[in-house]
Amino acid sequence: MTAAKAEPKADSKREAEPAKPPPFQEFQATVTEMDTHHRDLWEFYFKLDKPIHFVAGQYVSIFLEGIHPLPFSIASSPVHHDTLGLGIEIVGEGTTALSHLKPDDTVTMKGPFGHFVMGEEPKVCFLSGGVGVTPFICMMRWIRDTSEDRQATMLYSCKKKDQFLWFDELEDMNRNNENLHAVFTLTKEEPDDWPYRHGRITPEMIKEVLPDYKEHVYFCCGPEAFINGMQEVVKQLGVPDENFRREAWH
Repeated sequence: MTAAKAEPKADSKREAEPAKPPPFQEFQATVTEMDTHHRDLWEFYFKLDKPIHFVAGQYVSIFLEGIHPLPFSIASSPVHHDTLGLGIEIVGEGTTALSHLKPDDTVTMKGPFGHFVMGEEPKVCFLSGGVGVTPFICMMRWIRDTSEDRQATMLYSCKKKDQFLWFDELEDMNRNNENLHAVFTLTKEEPDDWPYRHGRITPEMIKEVLPDYKEHVYFCCGPEAFINGMQEVVKQLGVPDENFRREAWH
């Protein structure tokens, strides 16, 4: 299966960043690489003019001339301070303009922003719809890179198998990190070579994947309709509203 490339694993000697979100700054970000994973799903990599410090789950905004600020969740691990990776769906004027950038082009970037971040929860469940996986790959990389003692399970739903971002890296996490678990499910196609799940995320699927589902805090990211549906699913499990966190794409 073709999949987005894995981010290099960080030096395990690096210290973890503080949990408190740092204040935002302005950066000059130079494009180093652009990968077209799927017709509408791209990865962008930037070299920053100064170090960035952020908490997994936060986002940055890109400023292009004549276009309103474009906010994107950060995909790369917070242990990397001089480079930044983003996963972007190309839809609409702003992201189309981004797709016309070339390596060595420079954009203005501001951040980090946002409070869609983990606290001290020992068990978390990520509910991801499509490109909504972006803040969660950041969180899972953070847990991996810092060897943090936290259990994280991600239920990742896409319509087609070529829409999964960072698929190979997530499979590697499944094999090599006992605290990280990614569950893939397809909702539109049923290819013969697909070894994973089919269908939408349901209360039954969550119960099967997480027997201790009531002990988890749930983070959900994706289109508004997906998040509303997942909030109802989690509510059916008897999980209190305060244990459901949301970040919607508009």
